[in-house]
Amino acid sequence: MKYLLEGQDIGVFRPHDLEALQTAFTILSVQLALYGDDIEARKLARSLIQLYRHGVRDPEQLVAALDGYKAA
Repeated sequence: MKYLLEGQDIGVFRPHDLEALQTAFTILSVQLALYGDDIEARKLARSLIQLYRHGVRDPEQLVAALDGYKAA
């Protein structure tokens, strides 16, 4: 039996998904003064991806959802 999976089911992001995540990440990185590939930037990215996978798809909503996020 063959199974057909949506890209999202296996963790594949389309270009518009990546654009939304990148926009939110850029805004939050500036707000939090996170630059480069440090641990806090990775934690932020993971948080954004988790929210996105749970249905928060708008960059402004992603930013708002992480309002109050504290970088260590």
